[in-house]
Amino acid sequence: MALDVGSVVAGYRIEAVLGRGGMGTVYRAAHPTLPRSDALKVLSSDLSLDKHFRDRFLREADLAATLDHPHIVSVYNRGETPDGHLWIAMQYVAGSDAHRELKAGRMTPVRALRITAAVADALDYAHQRGLLHRDVKPANFLLAANDQRIFLADFGIAKRSDDAAGLTQTGMVMASIAYAAPETLTGEPADHRADIYALGCSLYTMLTGQTPFARPGADVGATIAGHLSSPPPKVTERIPHAPTAIDAVIAKAMAKDPNHRFQTASDLAAAAAAALDDTTVQLRTTPTAPRLPTEWTPSVPTGGQPSGPPPAYLGPPGPLHAADAITYPSGWGAAQHQSPTQAAQPGPAGVGGLNRRRRRTLIAAGIAVVVVAVVAGAVMLWNRGPDEPAYQAQTFTHEYGATELTARPQRVAAIGPGDGDAVLSLGVQPVVIGSSSSALPSWEQSAVTGDPTVLSGFTNTAAVADARPDVIIATGPIDQATYDKLAAIAPTLTRPSDQAAEQWTWQNRLTWIGEILGYEAKAKDLISEVRSQQDDLKNQNASWVGKSVEALINADTGVSEILTPSTAANYLEALGLRYSQDLARAATDTGDIRPMPDASAVYRIETDVLVVVRTDSNAGGGGFDGLPRPFIGYQGTMVIVDDADTIAALTGPGGYLASRYLDANFAPKLAREVR
Repeated sequence: MALDVGSVVAGYRIEAVLGRGGMGTVYRAAHPTLPRSDALKVLSSDLSLDKHFRDRFLREADLAATLDHPHIVSVYNRGETPDGHLWIAMQYVAGSDAHRELKAGRMTPVRALRITAAVADALDYAHQRGLLHRDVKPANFLLAANDQRIFLADFGIAKRSDDAAGLTQTGMVMASIAYAAPETLTGEPADHRADIYALGCSLYTMLTGQTPFARPGADVGATIAGHLSSPPPKVTERIPHAPTAIDAVIAKAMAKDPNHRFQTASDLAAAAAAALDDTTVQLRTTPTAPRLPTEWTPSVPTGGQPSGPPPAYLGPPGPLHAADAITYPSGWGAAQHQSPTQAAQPGPAGVGGLNRRRRRTLIAAGIAVVVVAVVAGAVMLWNRGPDEPAYQAQTFTHEYGATELTARPQRVAAIGPGDGDAVLSLGVQPVVIGSSSSALPSWEQSAVTGDPTVLSGFTNTAAVADARPDVIIATGPIDQATYDKLAAIAPTLTRPSDQAAEQWTWQNRLTWIGEILGYEAKAKDLISEVRSQQDDLKNQNASWVGKSVEALINADTGVSEILTPSTAANYLEALGLRYSQDLARAATDTGDIRPMPDASAVYRIETDVLVVVRTDSNAGGGGFDGLPRPFIGYQGTMVIVDDADTIAALTGPGGYLASRYLDANFAPKLAREVR
């Protein structure tokens, strides 16, 4: 089914053809109602009409849509055209992928570690929800500009770890052979540790420029034999000056027995970071390439054909450069990263040394191998390419004057409340992040790929100076003396001069910071995305709409009511609830909360829903134990919030990342309890 630019399918207007593959076509398409473009994949007629495939596609698209994580691309919708073609709409972002960067010679150890850590975080999130990925490989590690956001794509072939529905044909291997765990090749039951094996293979590839068990002239059977019977490869055999500790990490990650592997992906990432310590990865000299046989040319894996020298074992990467072509996740218009001539290292006994049962399975697997890539998750264009407009010099008028920026900031200090959320949401890695505590909340931490300075509680100008920012964003309340110190370090921008404190929503903050960083359109897209997501939640939970609600905080020092407007009130209203106007902010209020002079009056609150944020010492487990006696008399539905991250997201300054966290973690609790 070929669609012309300008045609409409399922409400999406086709803007461009991004690629074609054996499974269908991927388009850039304008969203039916929102001001953004999505990646729209329309499957081929053959697959769309195959009942077996349709069943699996629908199930797995639904599974992928349940994932909400900063390092996993979002699935928005799926459906079927009037003539029976299956389609799926996903997040469309700008960037490259780890395979492309490796091929271009832009992969370094520190970069490989950052990518591995982000992918590990995404995998653990999915594994905790009983979902397996099944196709972990560098081509599915999508990278925004300067690695400021890292995504794991291709969750379209994900499955539940306890899925016994038998929706894949017997003997079909749903993975790329170069990264496939032994148990997936022999048809044995596989769990999350197969993904960990594949992540170990991917790390090895990013460090050495070569897939495991790769050797020129070998066929796919030899690759399989290597996974089944050969010892894990050693990084030091390809990069002799690498620390031997990394060999032990790869060996454990790629152990034949799943019980001998790392049991979480984050354990693998942490062990790799420890093995490649700062001393190792910060080396600035170019080592001598390892001596290899004359017929051997080290390579990066493109269809198994080696070419070019191995990447130098250097320090942190410099800025990335524009890619010449569109990057497509596997199976969607790009050349396959695994060919029938994929090189491999045969085991000591070769295929003939395998036992009879395994040999039969191996032959069947070799014949039936299919690399499935139904949902690539995001089609990424390099956002520093020629289509991106140059940064325009701008003058920003704020509370302490006017500041001119002539170039896009590269080293951002985001020190005000919520500024870090905004900067990270826009795909920029700040060098300094302000936080209300010594640790970032989970939704911010999971978006961090670098090592920023975290400021806790007060503005440490010396620490800011040490980070050498080229711009400082401080939209929270600061005095003139602090501003002057910051402005002496780098151009410093505070809140717009015409923006009152009570009107300073996270959307206003994100818009302002988007203008500062030159990402106004992206900021608008993110705001629209959250609005759309919350509209969906409201539509899915009609029982919320119109119900009255208020939120209060129960602390050891007393009870306080949360006012409106505020992060909590605004969020609840976005879901269709009606926040109590008795708590409208008055001129005498100095913040988002108002202490209750008489806590015993709680039982007289007449709202349908009462959200109780518990910071008291008796809180824990989402229960009512330890609440003051007057709470017992409340007649409506009481929703307890006592985990630190939800409290921070609900009562803090808010933001895109915080809102996504609440949508994924707090909204389901509301859905269960408010009916």
